[in-house]
Amino acid sequence: MGKESEQTQHERAENTLLAIKEFKRYLEGVEKDLSRMSKRFSNKEIAHGVGFAATGIHEALTYLGIVKKVIEKTERIVAKSNIVSGNETAGQDEIHSDGRKSLSSST
Repeated sequence: MGKESEQTQHERAENTLLAIKEFKRYLEGVEKDLSRMSKRFSNKEIAHGVGFAATGIHEALTYLGIVKKVIEKTERIVAKSNIVSGNETAGQDEIHSDGRKSLSSST
């Protein structure tokens, strides 16, 4: 059951990274459109509003990049942790309260 939940978590992380990538591509397109649009308006208030929206989208893209890096780093840490804990469990001795040792079974 542990392997299934690990796979599910990995699949969710992969799906999240894919969604971030697609959302980033979309936001980059909107940002470019807004930047072009702000230059076309003669009304300064409208141009400033559009410029602020473009700036907000740019910041959102920065945060998306940070979230993506955190997810990727977490995935690496979890994978490494699973490898290490799997190795430790395989050769772990069970110590009883009276000091006796017995090998733990791996069923």
